[in-house]
Amino acid sequence: MCKKCTILFLLILCYIFSAIEVNASTDNYKTFTEIIMAEGKLVSNFTDEEYNEMLEHLTEKKMFGYTVYVENKNVDATYISNTLYSIENDGSTPVTYQIDVVIETKNTVKLNVTGSLSGNMSVTKSKELKGELGAKVGVSYTSESNESRKETQKLDVIVEPNSRCIIYLTGNLTISNGVACDHIFYIKTNYGCFEIVTLKNQYTRIEKAKI
Repeated sequence: MCKKCTILFLLILCYIFSAIEVNASTDNYKTFTEIIMAEGKLVSNFTDEEYNEMLEHLTEKKMFGYTVYVENKNVDATYISNTLYSIENDGSTPVTYQIDVVIETKNTVKLNVTGSLSGNMSVTKSKELKGELGAKVGVSYTSESNESRKETQKLDVIVEPNSRCIIYLTGNLTISNGVACDHIFYIKTNYGCFEIVTLKNQYTRIEKAKI
């Protein structure tokens, strides 16, 4: 009888205290659940009318090279990542989890190009456009590399009875976007939008709610 009680007690302990490792990556802002800008909007939310109005600002004439119009310049923003972990406790006792969240950040400066510009981004053209954009919005691409940095955050999470706990990443960004076009012998070609997202920091957030 004592042996059975011991086994039952160990099973309860395993249920009450669990260790979990969660890996999180913030190298692609387009996968985030939500981005909240202090002003302006993301390229993905531009209407056709707004896009065409911005193109009208591309009045500079060049024999070769890019013309750039900046709609939003280094606008502060916050983001919410996809849910890293969701824990639900429909029991009558609290459950404690020890969670190691491994945050991996790659390429702190990201450039997204749309339209016919995206099909014109050879290595040389990409360097030229980044030079034009960097001059316009003051962004350095020297921080953009294939290297990544990892940080492990250790969390002790208690999920109360009849409640749900959600863990996700949040943090701060700066966003610049607008439109650009290429020139060949003073003729404008390869139009499209650009968006530069610079990741400044990231951290975990825990939210709890009754079920």
